[in-house]
Amino acid sequence: MTQRNNLFQGVMLLLFVGVIVFVGVQVASGIERNKISVDWSVLGRPSQFTDGTNLQSLLVGLWFTVRIALVSIVLALLLGIVVGVSRLSSNPVVRGISSFYVELFRNTPLLIQIFFWNFALVSALPKGVREGLGSALGNFFNTGPLLGEAVLASIGALSIYTSSYIAETVRAGIQSIPKGQFEAASSLGLSGTQSLTRIILPQALRVVIPPLGNQFLNLTKNSSLVSAIGVGDLFYNNIQIQNYEGQGFVAILSVTLGYAVLSLTITFVLNVINRRLSLPSR
Repeated sequence: MTQRNNLFQGVMLLLFVGVIVFVGVQVASGIERNKISVDWSVLGRPSQFTDGTNLQSLLVGLWFTVRIALVSIVLALLLGIVVGVSRLSSNPVVRGISSFYVELFRNTPLLIQIFFWNFALVSALPKGVREGLGSALGNFFNTGPLLGEAVLASIGALSIYTSSYIAETVRAGIQSIPKGQFEAASSLGLSGTQSLTRIILPQALRVVIPPLGNQFLNLTKNSSLVSAIGVGDLFYNNIQIQNYEGQGFVAILSVTLGYAVLSLTITFVLNVINRRLSLPSR
């Protein structure tokens, strides 16, 4: 049996390597056939739109993506927990509002939500509030007050969109907890709120760490859409390099590697957290 498994794994490894080699050969052939210019030295040239080189511009965009993703993840998690718990409320009004929230934001495209936040919601804020938030975020993200308002729209859209998915994940996690846990908490004299916050929710969150990780990954990758409103993230800076240098293949491959590194880092961190916090098998 062991030899058969080893043979199967060896065959699958060879197939995988073969596919990688085949794709690489096809890409190289396509580049040569279409006379696509591939000049990696473009990354070392002075940037036409920021200080430093083009590589430094990509790193600046990468750091911006990390920060906006982290802020949005925290807000989305907090909102998602509140809405997820509200979905199980015995109050029909609270349950109805939270259900409407989930269905509305899950079933509309994120790009449209980003535009709506940027051109409608943020613009509708009182001037003092809008300028204050824009200035604060502009200073934190080093974008300036004007783009700070676009950052506000980006964080709002990313957080609310992702929270609608996290809410369903949290709801499912709570429902996976045996009813005996609720009954045991009640028998100890804990109120409904105490049972939820001290007994049920901590267990539910530990159960849903893997699907929550998927949502964090999705948010990080979805953050590339904020480039549509001029926010200087990794993808936006990549587009600028393509426009100024005409090296689309180099720029796209570089930004792909950037997002891959981010995703693998998030996956690694979440796997460590999951191993430490996962509930023992029942």
